[in-house]
Amino acid sequence: NGNGTECVVECLTSSQNSLGTTTTLTDMLDQIGTVPIPPYLNRDSEASDEASYNNVFAAGMGSVAAPTAGLHFTDDLLKQIGKENTSFLSLHVGAGTFKPVVAEDARDHQMHGENFAVNVGEILRIIDVMKSKKKMIVVGTTSSRTLESLYWCGVKSLIKGNKNSGSEDIMLLGQHEWRDLKYAASTITAVEAFQAIVEGKKSKDTVFGRTSLMIVPNAYDFKVVDNLITNFHAPDSTLMLLVSAFLGGGQKVTQVYEEAQSMGYRFLSYGDVCYFSKPNKV
Repeated sequence: NGNGTECVVECLTSSQNSLGTTTTLTDMLDQIGTVPIPPYLNRDSEASDEASYNNVFAAGMGSVAAPTAGLHFTDDLLKQIGKENTSFLSLHVGAGTFKPVVAEDARDHQMHGENFAVNVGEILRIIDVMKSKKKMIVVGTTSSRTLESLYWCGVKSLIKGNKNSGSEDIMLLGQHEWRDLKYAASTITAVEAFQAIVEGKKSKDTVFGRTSLMIVPNAYDFKVVDNLITNFHAPDSTLMLLVSAFLGGGQKVTQVYEEAQSMGYRFLSYGDVCYFSKPNKV
């Protein structure tokens, strides 16, 4: 799954078996599985969830949850935005995204790891946007975590001399590893870090990695994301911590959420979406 757990499953087939000619785990899940809607919805999945709880641009398998900020983007809306103004990446969301933060100090929460994959051509387009100073709007905490992780992977690559930019060690980011890289990163721009990731690669190649990056308020400073589209999240989630860090702390996010409640906005996966810009440093 998205947490990196591996298992061996034997699919038995026989004329009496309700799975019929099932020969793979994927076939079995397609036949007897259900859409993995969030547990806090407190209901069984419905047929309509197969379409409504998925992004229209979804591709590939591996996530146990949909990146819900993307649910607001329809085919018509994407057409209006234009292919030339969009870039895509993949993060295989793990079950850990539903794990509440119960530690008194959020930094003690054991962050789940998630695999990501980004086409080099897409990274090059992102680099061009950053160079041109155009506004880049990131859709979802999923995309945000991936982009921030790519930055720190790029920093590691530069520190090691760019010789192993695609190695497993470079593209594996620990929960608090960014803290050890913080001093070196003080002179490394997002453009430089992303360029290090794609060094020597062709545009059709894909960069693979795994991140356990833990973003918490009053500690983490975003390196790539300046504008964020996201849903309203559960208060005890790591997603809320990310948004709180983006807005500059708990006081601001409390103010935003209280106002949203007073105005009747809907929260969580099937709720409303909001747009945030990174506050200027005082």
